Amino acid sequence: MGTKTPVGRLQTAKLCPPNPMTITISNLQPVIAIIAGVLILIAPRLLNYIVAAYLIGVGLIGLGLFRGLV
Repeated sequence: MGTKTPVGRLQTAKLCPPNPMTITISNLQPVIAIIAGVLILIAPRLLNYIVAAYLIGVGLIGLGLFRGLV
């Protein structure tokens, strides 16, 4: 018998490329919240605009207007 290498987890991990990262709304919401929070701390006058833009964006996504883009 020759020297055979067993097919194990290490070999299959080398053969299969890693899955690409998918960015979804659930991934973006915390990032948007952090950015909005920092902007509000820097310039509190932006609070009305940031909240309005966020609510409009969430409303449009909730209505499914951006489904065709994905």
